[in-house]
Amino acid sequence: MAIRRSDSVKEGVFNGVEIRLPGGGAVVPEAVETIAVETPARFAWRPVGVVAVVAGGLFLSRLGRYEFGGDELYFIAAGRQLALGYADQGPVVPLLAAVADVLAPGSRELLRLPALLATVASILLAAAIAREFGGGARAQTIAAICYACTPAAVMQAAMASTYALDAALTAGISWLFIRWVRTRADWLLVLAGLVAAVDFQVKWLAPMVWAGLAVGIAMFGPRALLRSRGWWFGSAVLVVTAVPTLVWQQRNGWPQVAMGAVVRAEQLATSGGLVAMPWQVVMVTGPVGALALVGIWAGLRAQRLRPYRFLIPIVVVGLGAVVVGGLRPYFVVGALPGLFAAGAVFVVDRPWRPVLVRGGAVLTACSALLAAAFVLVLPLPGHRLQTPTDRYDQIDTRSKLFGPTGWSALIDGVTTATHQIPAAERTRLAIVTENYWQAAALATLGRDRALPPVFSPHRGYGYFGAPDDDTTAILYVGLTVPHQTMSEVLTHCTPVHRVDDRLGYPGVNRNITIWRCATTRQPWSTAWPGLRTLPLVDGTT
Repeated sequence: MAIRRSDSVKEGVFNGVEIRLPGGGAVVPEAVETIAVETPARFAWRPVGVVAVVAGGLFLSRLGRYEFGGDELYFIAAGRQLALGYADQGPVVPLLAAVADVLAPGSRELLRLPALLATVASILLAAAIAREFGGGARAQTIAAICYACTPAAVMQAAMASTYALDAALTAGISWLFIRWVRTRADWLLVLAGLVAAVDFQVKWLAPMVWAGLAVGIAMFGPRALLRSRGWWFGSAVLVVTAVPTLVWQQRNGWPQVAMGAVVRAEQLATSGGLVAMPWQVVMVTGPVGALALVGIWAGLRAQRLRPYRFLIPIVVVGLGAVVVGGLRPYFVVGALPGLFAAGAVFVVDRPWRPVLVRGGAVLTACSALLAAAFVLVLPLPGHRLQTPTDRYDQIDTRSKLFGPTGWSALIDGVTTATHQIPAAERTRLAIVTENYWQAAALATLGRDRALPPVFSPHRGYGYFGAPDDDTTAILYVGLTVPHQTMSEVLTHCTPVHRVDDRLGYPGVNRNITIWRCATTRQPWSTAWPGLRTLPLVDGTT
């Protein structure tokens, strides 16, 4: 155990280790903060690498099996409208989608590759954090295996998403803070600020993580971190890089703030209400979530983990936001590498009865088999789907089991409706869709159909622009009749085509009507801001 000689330290016992200094030392209020933790074991590259390679290989094997998700199509469309900010996310994922679309248009594999790499990084970070906590090869390997076996990791690597990158970046920020406790190298905090800055351009959770870590450090120490230059430089990096996005939000009425209530409403509809939220957390962690619970206990009780108690508040707040606040359960996934690491170190440190050891091994093996089965079997073939998706809470299950479907039927229907309009009139024709999935699908998957320009007032798509004011006709694609949502600009609407598969995907190829409308009322540029909406309309109850 090392001691920072730049500060005064008293003799005594720290973390169960007796400390004696020649000549004694002065007593200072934060004496325990001057004690650096012991030098960790080597990183277990061989066993942890095997876990990462096997998990990554399994995830890679199914990377192209799911059809494009609605959000993935939106990322591609957003990538063609690159901006400093968006209504519902930062610019990083659209930028990555744009790169994938340029390098290999239509490639689901390349689009999802960053999510897969982020998942592998999270596996490695679980082991790296276990190492910082004092764990050897066994603890590091257990932490890596447990994260790789979670449903969270299986979902994280499945599709392009903001969640996939945010979870890995959040774990990376935590690891850098944890490593600073041992090394006191301020460059780690500057790097943490850079990672947080990137994370903020993915999701808006990064400042909450940064602030939560600061609160934890103020409560539990080491408070020297908050006095370090690295902390202030890292904080400055996060603040300065956030300014362009915040300016965009301010100029557009802060849609990202309004999205909070929308996300909560959608999550509660998906899960069945607040009473079901604890189960949602269990569904994210799977059977190995038991080790995460051990990690929480270890963080509170284990002397070895005492220097890292500053992590407790952010974990507690995150769980509370999910269980009590009704937010997405994957908001806490960034904490799982640290919780598995703490649990693994705690478990390996103690002599357990053989029955408990065998029980833990069986539980982990079952989790691994379940994760592998989900990866290898899903998505199920379409002919296995026999039940219509009538409720919002069925959409999530259907998406995981069968994947998104119906894009081709939607695009074919809009193409048919477009060709019914005389060629001379199509020069002043535009398509307006009720939700952003429809618009993204038509603009991305239908780009070889010579369709008119596509617009939607829904979510982030509503900020991509409105139809030209000289547009004289609109093909409106939606579940509701146009005069209920677009009465300010549309008139004389007539249904021209119907897309309605009984087993179709809600909002895509079920209960969809295509209307031909005239635009003789307000100019689009005037009416468009008032038409923008955030809640998802998919026709389910």
